[in-house]
Amino acid sequence: MSTTVQDVYAFLDSIAPFATQESWDNSGFLVGDVDKEVRKVAVCLDVTHDTLDQAAAFGADLLVSHHPVIFHPVKGLREKTPGTESIVYSAIQKDIAVLSAHTCWDMAEGGVNDVLATLCGLENVEGIVPDENGVCMLRVGTLKTPVPAEEYADVVAEALGTLVRLTLPEKPVQRVAVCGGAGASFLPDLAKLGVDAFITGDAKHNDFLDSIDYDIALLAAGHYETETVSMPVMLELLKQEFPEVEYTYLESAPVVYIG
Repeated sequence: MSTTVQDVYAFLDSIAPFATQESWDNSGFLVGDVDKEVRKVAVCLDVTHDTLDQAAAFGADLLVSHHPVIFHPVKGLREKTPGTESIVYSAIQKDIAVLSAHTCWDMAEGGVNDVLATLCGLENVEGIVPDENGVCMLRVGTLKTPVPAEEYADVVAEALGTLVRLTLPEKPVQRVAVCGGAGASFLPDLAKLGVDAFITGDAKHNDFLDSIDYDIALLAAGHYETETVSMPVMLELLKQEFPEVEYTYLESAPVVYIG
């Protein structure tokens, strides 16, 4: 019996229910034919023209991404010409269906934030700061022994293969919260929970200043770097569920660090 896009959608919905996504999100089945037969699947963090080209070269029938290929309202679908490039148009033209699991995968058991917590050496991990649906986006855990934030930042940098910006480098940290991607807005919530350090992807200058006022060492490790580590995990789950399908993982790092 062949695998369809609907089958893959149903499986993703079972491990990262689309109903749990944030109200502003657009996770789900976004491009293509739900009844399309799937023989090859490509997995990536972002749907870009580059990852679409890689997926097409692989012969993918389906592209599974973390960030939604349609996020803001689409006002037109045009051919790829300067100034009017449409990734959605390209996906349709290449006959590649797209499923995206964004904030539902952030929150899922075994998803983005559980993977991040594990890679960053945390134990006794649990969900914190539930949303209006009672689902927890963030995770918090502990280190075996307290270490200075600067020393812990080196551990995080090596685990994620990235650069880390931080505040309060000398602060001893043991109770650590994590949120892949853009999680700095959770700082006021974390200030009430006795957290020593907070690992997230993006942080603005004022977020760093606020973290000092909250006495929380803020470790900003990159949006891409804190989330992409979870996608090979999703790939393995898909392989286990649909072993008859061929798979490939597509790197899509959009930022190059110099120096």
